[in-house]
Amino acid sequence: MNADSTFQIGKDHILCEDYALAKVEAGLAYAIVCDGCSASPEVDFGARAMAHSAKRTLRLCTEYGSEKFGEVTIRNAARVFDIFPHLHPQALDATLLVTWVMNNEFTAYLYGDGVFVHKTKLGVLTHHVHLTSGAPDYLSYSLDQSRTESYNKLEDNRKEIVHRVNGELQQGGEFAYAPFQPLVIKGIAEEGDIIAVISDGINSFRKSDDTSLDWKDLVGEFTGFKNFEGEFVQRRVSAFKRKCIKDGMTHSDDISIAAIHV
Repeated sequence: MNADSTFQIGKDHILCEDYALAKVEAGLAYAIVCDGCSASPEVDFGARAMAHSAKRTLRLCTEYGSEKFGEVTIRNAARVFDIFPHLHPQALDATLLVTWVMNNEFTAYLYGDGVFVHKTKLGVLTHHVHLTSGAPDYLSYSLDQSRTESYNKLEDNRKEIVHRVNGELQQGGEFAYAPFQPLVIKGIAEEGDIIAVISDGINSFRKSDDTSLDWKDLVGEFTGFKNFEGEFVQRRVSAFKRKCIKDGMTHSDDISIAAIHV
């Protein structure tokens, strides 16, 4: 197995507020993406803290359910406020997309919005998560009851999940969760499979004429790896970035991807 990740700043951002981690160690392969909230201060720091906290949680236990995993991860991440007391209290407002492979099985927990990809010999399966309010349900809200209550009062706020196979919407492939219910995906990871998580920056790409590009048409650009040696994700994204420059394509939001090759 191999795992790799990268993150890129969006053209409308001064700082990159995405972060990604991926590694294979002691029979465990993991891929983690965190996307900091642009409306909250110091989330470039917070996204990194969240990602490293999720890595620590995996090292503690890979058997946690999604609720326990999220609770342990955010509580550990919140310890940064003890070390950096002047850090803004909303610095941990970041999505968390985490997936791991162990003993030929994969698990993915998606807290907030983004995309999960499972590429097999038979095709490409994707789950796209979107909040209708445009405001993700961050784990950090659990640290402040008043923020949780305010978020729950948002009107028309649903977590929409779209499931596609080879880009085609599947029958019964659209459904909705209430906020604060992470999407959980489990399955068998066979040799040669690719399992990846991508931040919602994939929704922000535009052509040179300023028309938008559909996220599902970009999945292949991010996961069309030529080989899997070394920094395979970084090479693929660098090649796609060169294509974007050549064709005049841009992305306004930060973008991050972490992937595992089984």
